[in-house]
Amino acid sequence: MTTIPPAALSLAGFALAHAAWSLSDCEDGDLLSPLAIVEEHDGARRLLRFDAETQEEAIIAGRAAMRDASATSAAWAFAREGAWRAMGSEGAGDVLAIDIWAQGMTGVATLMQPFERARRGARFRIGGAPTVVVGDRLFERDAARAIAAEIVSGVSAHAIVAALWPSWT
Repeated sequence: MTTIPPAALSLAGFALAHAAWSLSDCEDGDLLSPLAIVEEHDGARRLLRFDAETQEEAIIAGRAAMRDASATSAAWAFAREGAWRAMGSEGAGDVLAIDIWAQGMTGVATLMQPFERARRGARFRIGGAPTVVVGDRLFERDAARAIAAEIVSGVSAHAIVAALWPSWT
């Protein structure tokens, strides 16, 4: 199983924070423009956005850019919007999906964070604990709790979102 370095989880938390901030004031029906945070070997970070005619084209472009970034960067986190149906649930819910990669990882991991859009007077919300998937394997709940602190440290590192996050959860 791929091990996710703590710094990569923190970067994923930062990307999650930025994606949530981008969605928090979207009009109903607007989708997140996929984005990535790429960390260079010197620790510098770049924000990349992927706009296209369709969401599918934007995600394809983002994934291609992350494959290229794997050859030259230390780590990256690629955020997009998706739908996911948890086992035992009746319908799919909105999630922010963050693909995570860092040097030394043998594959990409994905963090999925449920959220609720701001609709009909209701406010934007982050819902429940994130799920981490590596390949076709979910991290068990105890392991997920153990990595949550690293994800939260990345959220806390986002200067604007750190203050907003408690009101969203």
